[in-house]
Amino acid sequence: MRFRILGPLNVTGIDHSVSLGGINQRAALGYLLLHANNVVATSRLLQALWGEDPPPTARKILQNAISSLRRTLVDRESGDRSKLLVTHAPGYVLRADPATIDSCEFKELAWKGQAALTAGEWDEADCHLRKALALWKGPALADLVEDGYAWPELTALQNARFGVLENRMEAALAVGRHFEIIGELEAVVSTDPLRERLCRQLMLALYRSGRQADALSVYRRTRAALVERLGLDPGPELRRLERAILDHDPSLLPGDGAAVRLATPPAAVPETAGPDEDASRSAAPPEPQRSETARALRAAPPPPCGLEEYKRVTAVFVHVDTSGTSVPPEVLNRLLERAHSAVRERVRLYGGRTHERLGPVTLALFGIAQTQEDDALRAIRMAVEMAGYSDQGVRLRVAVAGGEALVLGAHEAAAGGEPVSVTGRFLETGLTLLFDTRPGVVRVCDDTREACAEHFDFVTADTAASGHDVTVSLRPQLASRTDLPFVQRNRELKQLEWWVEEVRRSRRPHLVTVLGVAGIGKSRLMHEFRRGITERAGVRCLIGCNRKLGLKEPYTALAGVVRAYAGITDDDSALQQDRKLDAAVTGLVGSGPISAQLADTLRSLVAPGRSTRHGLHRPESLKAVFAAWRRFVEELAAREPLVILLEDLNRVDDVLLKFIGDLTENVGSLPLLVVVTARPELVNRPSYWAGGQRNATTMSLEPLPLSGIDTLLRSLLGAAPGRCTAELRASLADRSGGNPLFAIEYANMMGCRTGGSTGAAPVSGVPAQNFEDRPMVPFLVHNIISARLDTLPQPEKSLLCEASLFGSPFYEKELAALSGRDPGEIQECLEFLERREFLRRSRLGPELGSVEYEFVHELVGKVAYSRLPHALRAEKHSRAAEWLAGQPNRPLTLLVHHCRQAVHHIRKAALPAEEISARVCGILIDAGQRAGQRDTTAAHYCYRTALEFCSPGDPQWHLLLRRRQQEAKSPA
Repeated sequence: MRFRILGPLNVTGIDHSVSLGGINQRAALGYLLLHANNVVATSRLLQALWGEDPPPTARKILQNAISSLRRTLVDRESGDRSKLLVTHAPGYVLRADPATIDSCEFKELAWKGQAALTAGEWDEADCHLRKALALWKGPALADLVEDGYAWPELTALQNARFGVLENRMEAALAVGRHFEIIGELEAVVSTDPLRERLCRQLMLALYRSGRQADALSVYRRTRAALVERLGLDPGPELRRLERAILDHDPSLLPGDGAAVRLATPPAAVPETAGPDEDASRSAAPPEPQRSETARALRAAPPPPCGLEEYKRVTAVFVHVDTSGTSVPPEVLNRLLERAHSAVRERVRLYGGRTHERLGPVTLALFGIAQTQEDDALRAIRMAVEMAGYSDQGVRLRVAVAGGEALVLGAHEAAAGGEPVSVTGRFLETGLTLLFDTRPGVVRVCDDTREACAEHFDFVTADTAASGHDVTVSLRPQLASRTDLPFVQRNRELKQLEWWVEEVRRSRRPHLVTVLGVAGIGKSRLMHEFRRGITERAGVRCLIGCNRKLGLKEPYTALAGVVRAYAGITDDDSALQQDRKLDAAVTGLVGSGPISAQLADTLRSLVAPGRSTRHGLHRPESLKAVFAAWRRFVEELAAREPLVILLEDLNRVDDVLLKFIGDLTENVGSLPLLVVVTARPELVNRPSYWAGGQRNATTMSLEPLPLSGIDTLLRSLLGAAPGRCTAELRASLADRSGGNPLFAIEYANMMGCRTGGSTGAAPVSGVPAQNFEDRPMVPFLVHNIISARLDTLPQPEKSLLCEASLFGSPFYEKELAALSGRDPGEIQECLEFLERREFLRRSRLGPELGSVEYEFVHELVGKVAYSRLPHALRAEKHSRAAEWLAGQPNRPLTLLVHHCRQAVHHIRKAALPAEEISARVCGILIDAGQRAGQRDTTAAHYCYRTALEFCSPGDPQWHLLLRRRQQEAKSPA
């Protein structure tokens, strides 16, 4: 029997979960577990369950609860129900092995971590403390806390959890992992700013990451919270740290030990030979001397994936032009600061990142930390807005350029830090465009223009330079797919229509969540559903959409519902918007102070910044806005059945997500149907309602069958006579993987559709392809899959990229040899990727004794492979070849394939030519020697292939290989 209290109370047997009955039984067991193996007096139990005023029958209720627990808890060895929970004067005692209670295990691991921390064993401390924190699945006894139990023991346990977290952060800082912990520290400090030790650790991590201003901002927020809530100033340690940051104290930098550990390469393993080998070598030509670089590569552990990766990045260059103004330098400085501040604010709103500032030039990057399929679109929208900036003669020159970039530190950027470096030719292109344009004009590079051709209008520059484009008018032209047939989604549509009738009949609210990957058809399904409601009398439908081309404001969906009912459009002036909102609210609740207050609160959504009482920057204000929006919806639903569509809810924050999840539970008995669309990543959010609600349904959109894609392509390619062949449709359907958007983008890329976009992102070869055959992935498809990859934790993303070297299928043992990770860790990562629908199990591999996996769709493997730098691909392919050389049952063609790929990427990375001979030829010679004992033809094949990769300036290798070839040809 195992007991879990670090989270909801849970008891499991050997092969089943134990049902614990009612709240009294659960509360009694929870309190006894907090005092396991200690006698708890009956009076203490009564006070814990009912407080200072228990009911007259409390003692009898407790005895019945204990009796029921004894029947439930069975000793797993003896089967005796009396051994676990026994009566012992003056109360009861729960006798359980501490190893079976997660809180006891947590305390043991915390003690070990503290001891290792005291001894300076940072890695060991980090390991124990991570395991301790991993035991927590939520607040201790979360289900009992939800029912109102607030025991001091729970507070002590929660404080112990914070103590372990602080110790783990101490260990991470000691070894220089300040980039990795910033995101976690910021999340904890934002919820509990009074913990000064965590605040000190966050300030130190930010300072070491080059974010001095952010570190000082943390100090100011902590000081304000302490003064406001407790009337206290920060402690002396926090004040000393602030002074040290201001003085740039060298003692704040990471210690020398951490730097040496990261910078010192592993020692090479000396190669030794026995006497028999020496004798055999004396008759052969001397082995060529391998370079120190090559030997270090062979001896070193596999480099981690993810430190460097290729990403599609869009850069916006903004130059503050002051040639049109003549003011004193101090005034000019204020104008420059205002301009740069305006640029930073717009970049933030559009989801980009301000990367560098050099004098009057600011560089903003989109797609660094988290790839989005609309990075280029948002970059252009932001650039156009900034081109219209003017302040006392100060104007802005703006250029947009995008392309493939090598990003070092993308993981740190995702955690809230800054990427170490971003390298790509598009940066030079952007600077050239920037200084060749006029103030108030946006210049866009060719690649970005092609990627956004369906959404914006461009015109070619008539000035100097170039073949690039100038944006003269940007009118979003969102491609409509409603002209295509609605295929094989009638079952889902009828289910949504049934819920409309059920809500109308029962007058009870309901929440329907429609999940599906990007492009699977959620928007089209909502279009058909909305059209059906419009044709239905007596039902009102309001839509709130988090538009991907809009600002990254988390409450756009709620504002859309209010604007739709009030008839507010983007073209309305501020006065017109106010009049329409006031009229709509008055029509619902009448005139008077309540109506005025409700309208003013809703104005915070419709027009942020113009409300006189409320804003969205404080929790109490946000709570009032949510209450006003819910009142608005209730008033509408009370008049007639109401359907609210909230699209792309995966784009909102956890606060709004929880509010939407609780909406149907809090509005009362009203005919309200809330339909939410989102991507599958939503279910991994902590605020998602997957735990189960009485008025909630989840619907997943699966990929279309080939027949559905074929019907779609017939309609799509009908305007291209002679090209709509069965072979073409079958090829496109197979590549699409059942995703309608992917099929459309492939048709566009191949020029099968008139006016289609031809932008595509090249992806280098994968094992299923020859590397000269460079398969093309449409630009949008590549970005969609790349965005999904960036939602993965770093260990799982790295493993997925490594798996892409093998293609489909691959085995666990192959990954273990390639990555050097523990097999147990690899298995956990693979199971995680399977749950996230990146991989699926195909069968067992009897020849390797491991499970065989394959990518859910080959495009996932192609895009993951394209994220790896060429040098890392070469290293990984070489390691794969070395491992295969020692596997007698694996075909030599696979080994040779990895050798060829390694050579190809060594050359792409411009590594020294001698490494080709030293690494690849050595692998093939070893494989040929092993194969020669069984099959001389196979040995000859290995030597002949090795000769292809010999460096022309390395005659010793040529002589050795020729000799080995002759030995393979001669009879034994």
